[in-house]
Amino acid sequence: MRRNAVVVADDEAIRSGKVLQWLESQDVSAYGTSDQTALDMVRELKPRVVVCSDTSDGLSFCHTVREFPEPPMVVVLSEDPTVRDDVYFDGRTVIAVVRAPVRMVALSRFIRTALQIVARLDRSEASPNGGKMPERLLFHVGRQPRILH
Repeated sequence: MRRNAVVVADDEAIRSGKVLQWLESQDVSAYGTSDQTALDMVRELKPRVVVCSDTSDGLSFCHTVREFPEPPMVVVLSEDPTVRDDVYFDGRTVIAVVRAPVRMVALSRFIRTALQIVARLDRSEASPNGGKMPERLLFHVGRQPRILH
């Protein structure tokens, strides 16, 4: 059973601390780590959302988490100025890319919304109708809707 929690696995301690502080101020159960214990923490907590950076370590972590039996949604914070905010679905995992620096109020609001969506999806999978999901899920990111198949 997944928990309504967030794991922040970011090597940059200052950014990680800010994200944790904002999430906790919004009554979100958030756990931080910046070392090898991150995978163990995700295995133990089974969070619904994981936040990581776009560094090589962060992206490696993201790929490893995608292979879990119930992968959490992954929010990648990117400092690349050419990256656009977007949401992707690769058939297993929802991945949201958010360009940093990010306004913490907006990020915490986005993560709270993501937690609510993933919790509803989890409940629908446990429903008596066999967990059949709609053929299309519509995510609104920025001003343009993104249709995920």
